[in-house]
Amino acid sequence: KLGSLASMFPNTPLLGLTATATKATQKKIEESLGMINATEIVINPNRSNIYLSSSRRGNRGDELGTILDTLVQDLRAKRMDFPLTIVYGSLETISCCYLYFSCNLGSEQYEPLGAENLARNRLFSQFHAQYPEHERQRIVDGLVQGNSKIRVIFATVAFGIGIDIPNIRQIV
Repeated sequence: KLGSLASMFPNTPLLGLTATATKATQKKIEESLGMINATEIVINPNRSNIYLSSSRRGNRGDELGTILDTLVQDLRAKRMDFPLTIVYGSLETISCCYLYFSCNLGSEQYEPLGAENLARNRLFSQFHAQYPEHERQRIVDGLVQGNSKIRVIFATVAFGIGIDIPNIRQIV
């Protein structure tokens, strides 16, 4: 337990960061770190190097292909230079996305070109509660350590909770 951290290191400054904690949760964090009279700094999260855009998706079906075509073409061209991207959706949607990528990329879905047709060589993957635990762990470990070949993850909300992956660049 971290409750005695401040007393163990009385001359060491402590820093607690959060983007989403409520005031009550912030207070609990301060207490658990042993912070007394903590200074709260609140800043605007807008950054010039972060771009946010949104567009309305029409009916299900063919429009999904329109969204995915651009990603497939870019992944095919950039391969390992493609920015790490997460595509969130329902289990049905992400399954369709995964199949779409697999059909459209064929043998080009593996890195390097000509590599064995194994999950660990694929440039994309899916992540959901029904996916085998050992595969989910392999995906998370590779992404956290920064040595994964995966460039696109098709995921339900099960992905991302409690995981720190610093190099995610696109979210759909």
